[in-house]
Amino acid sequence: MNSSRKRVSGTLSNGRRGLILTTDESEVWVIDTEDDAGQLLGRRVVVEGAHAGLDRLRADWIGAA
Repeated sequence: MNSSRKRVSGTLSNGRRGLILTTDESEVWVIDTEDDAGQLLGRRVVVEGAHAGLDRLRADWIGAA
């Protein structure tokens, strides 16, 4: 994996900026995805994708942790 790729895990929620992933270390990531992730809200997930900004990930994949 190169430095522009990330794999993070945490709790998925809805926020003003879209889907939000909060890690156990209290990092907050805004997740951009075309997938319907509604069934994963409130659950622990793993997100893999490309860095798309300071705190934003363009998700290739989201799944239950």
